[in-house]
Amino acid sequence: MHLRELRCFAFRNHQDTRLELGPGLTVVVGRNGQGKTNLLEAIATLALTRSPRAGSLAECIAWGAPAARVTGWTDGGAGPLEVDCRLDRLPSSPERAVRRYCVNGTTRSARAVLGLVPVVLFWPEDLALVKGPPEGRRRLLDVVLSQAHPAYAETALRYRRALEQRNALLRGSGAAGLAPRPLAVWTAALIDHGAPVMAARAALVGTMQPLVAAAAMELGEPTAIAIRYRPGLPTQGVPPEALADPSTAAHVLGAALQAAAEEERLRGITVCGPHRDDLILDLDGRSARAFASQGQQRGIVLAVKAAEVRVIRERLGTTPVVLLDDVFSELDPLRQERLSALLAGEGRELQTLLTTAGAIPAAVHPLHQLVVERGQARPREA
Repeated sequence: MHLRELRCFAFRNHQDTRLELGPGLTVVVGRNGQGKTNLLEAIATLALTRSPRAGSLAECIAWGAPAARVTGWTDGGAGPLEVDCRLDRLPSSPERAVRRYCVNGTTRSARAVLGLVPVVLFWPEDLALVKGPPEGRRRLLDVVLSQAHPAYAETALRYRRALEQRNALLRGSGAAGLAPRPLAVWTAALIDHGAPVMAARAALVGTMQPLVAAAAMELGEPTAIAIRYRPGLPTQGVPPEALADPSTAAHVLGAALQAAAEEERLRGITVCGPHRDDLILDLDGRSARAFASQGQQRGIVLAVKAAEVRVIRERLGTTPVVLLDDVFSELDPLRQERLSALLAGEGRELQTLLTTAGAIPAAVHPLHQLVVERGQARPREA
């Protein structure tokens, strides 16, 4: 996949930016606060249908503007595409926005856009993947799966809706009483949609594990890095990897919900299910959360991101666009060199955009350079 051209209108501080982009490595340079990260965020929002940085899409619209627009023209994958995303503030609630997508001039739902322009992201905040809450690690799995399997996003959405309805019934059961039939209906929906989510996550982690280990070695990490899927429920002796089978996942989830019925009645909330899943990161067989140093945390996250690239390439038959925001500023020279070699080893067809506020590290050999200043981007000869 190659993002050939990008246009941003009223997106953050990019009032009207239009760029031609090439394959291989592009380094985006500029002082802090000029709009380098905003440029990467625009690509990520176009591809993933939501911003990886903002709590609301309205935050992406330039201050005082009623709407923003990001359009990308791609080559590769299924052929040339024009993907257009428009964000409109709600007149009655300016802190909120609605999104509209068109692909080659035809209106498409946001979920139908996922995977058309696959991306892999690295933000400085991604270092929290190691020691942060499980929500970020679940999101990592869901972003990969939503791009690699178009039906996954719809299934995950249906699970969240069933969870909300079931929790609403549980919260109301203590005061007014609850007939068993409505709760049983939402319990069945929770299993129907939750089991495929669990199965997809378990299968993805099983696929990524050897890729993470291999990438860690390529990055020169001296310690063994491993990832494990931990389901958010008691598995009654069933190994987590067996949950990659949807029927096994459905059986385990159903049994866990039945066993937790009394606890749920008392607490008024669904206490087990994929909304409590986690991705466990290990370092030489020990918890990375407890023992990883700052340097090791960066190595783990970079190995996971490299594995994401390879999974998406395998599942979709095309390379994703890789977005690296300020990744080299926190790496020592050896890790900079190893990461550069890993990116180069993926081939020229891997399009990578990398931002830096300082001098381009000696280990980096870009094919293209962009300069960003005051929300304006222009090419610069390397």
